[in-house]
Order: sequence, then structure tokens, then C-alpha cells
Amino acid sequence: MSSLSALRYKITVNPSYYAGIVVFLLYCLAILLALFVTPLTLISSILYLLLFLIAFIAAKYAVRQVAELLLSESGLVERKLGDKDYAGQISEASFYNRFFIFLILKEMKSGLFDKGEKQFVLIYRDAISVADYRLLARIINSGRN
Repeated sequence: MSSLSALRYKITVNPSYYAGIVVFLLYCLAILLALFVTPLTLISSILYLLLFLIAFIAAKYAVRQVAELLLSESGLVERKLGDKDYAGQISEASFYNRFFIFLILKEMKSGLFDKGEKQFVLIYRDAISVADYRLLARIINSGRN
């Protein structure tokens, strides 16, 4: 599976309840802002109920996200998401805090003049083990030096 030979660590990103809560709260915030801006009519109340239903569906989808990361000490990453594989390098702009890790992956292209795209990966703390969280934090810090 791995086209990169130096990948030593395997991290499985499990379902995260934090992700579902954050997505649901963002939708609820949008509904609340819309309530302040628009008058409450029959049509708008149906729209708000529909948005609330979409919030539940999006939160359920966010909780179910599962991925697999293979990475090396130098920041090389291979990301398996469903049936797709992505290979890249962890950017020095990636960061972490006590709630989540935000990875910016610069995709590696095989062609000489291909410009690599960026992938954004948000990993909540409850989705990985404490040891994996510390490993990712250490690799992000080592990439900044």
C-alpha cells in the first residue's frame, strides 16, 4: 500500500463525537443568525426546521468519519480515506491545541511540473489515542525547525 518507504507509524483516526458536536453547533449558529436577520413566517420556519434536520444529518456524518494515516519522522504522510490514497508532506503551517490537530498536507505529485495541491485534515483529540496525539504534535513541532 505504501509507496513511501520510510513510513513508520500507523495512526487510525476513529469516529469523533467532538466533530459531531462542532458541526451541529455551527449549523445551529447559522440558524440563530438567520432568525435574527429574517422575520419568522411559515415558510422561514419550515426552512429552519429543514436546516435543523440537515444539522443532525451533517453531525451524524461527521461522527462516522474514519481515516488511516501512515507517517514518518520527517513528516511524510500517506492518508487512506475510504478507497482513496493521498501522499504528501506535513506543512510547517500545521498546528495543534488541546482540542484538535489541524494538518495541512502538501500533496506530492509524480510529474516534474505538477503543482501539488493542499489537503486539510482536522483530527479531534477524542479520535486518536494520547500517544498518537503526542506523536503528531512532535512531528508538527519538528517540522517548524
